[in-house]
Amino acid sequence: MTSKYALDREDLTLNARLVRGLREAILSGDLKGGARLVEREMTEMFGVSRGLLREAIQTLASEGLITLVPHKGPVVTLLGREEAAQLYRVRGALEGLACSEFTQRASDEQRQELFDIFARLEAMVVKEEPNALVEAKNDFYRCLLNGAANEVLELMFTQLNNRIVQLRRLTLSASGRFPDTLKEIGRVVNAIRAGDGRRARDMAEAHVAAAAEVVQRRFSELDLDKE
Repeated sequence: MTSKYALDREDLTLNARLVRGLREAILSGDLKGGARLVEREMTEMFGVSRGLLREAIQTLASEGLITLVPHKGPVVTLLGREEAAQLYRVRGALEGLACSEFTQRASDEQRQELFDIFARLEAMVVKEEPNALVEAKNDFYRCLLNGAANEVLELMFTQLNNRIVQLRRLTLSASGRFPDTLKEIGRVVNAIRAGDGRRARDMAEAHVAAAAEVVQRRFSELDLDKE
């Protein structure tokens, strides 16, 4: 039976597509944090050679999505409490900068796209679907970074955001968190509408700080510490 992740072998950039497919499998939760990546299973899953798989694993290890464990092999990175706290501190600074630069640089079309994505998020308050929420938030950040027009910021934020996706699922699954998330993002959007980059930055940093607090609480509630 062909796996949904099996690749088109006629594609000339098979290695790049494998990296993307493996990354998506991790970010979607199909390959969960702590899961051991057994070579035979992975080659069957993606329909590729062991050599290509090993190269892709090395690439994602450099991104922090895979951890190479001595005497055990590659596993999907499982974030601990302190690592999560560090990631969110850096995310706050980057997200604040992205909102400030978006306010200053985004085109009218990009601004409208961001507002439309936020409206999509607001419509989800009636029926919360974790996967759809994560997808919509990813679209929000994609638009934000495009409008910020800062390639270095985009690269750093994207790699950081990939590591945080698993944690975002924790925050969105917290009871009552989504309405608070909408209010926080709404303050960012209102600041952008008003052309106030300084306030957009402050509201973005406040949103990330609130999310970080929820993640720490969820670590305690679900006993997710690695130690």
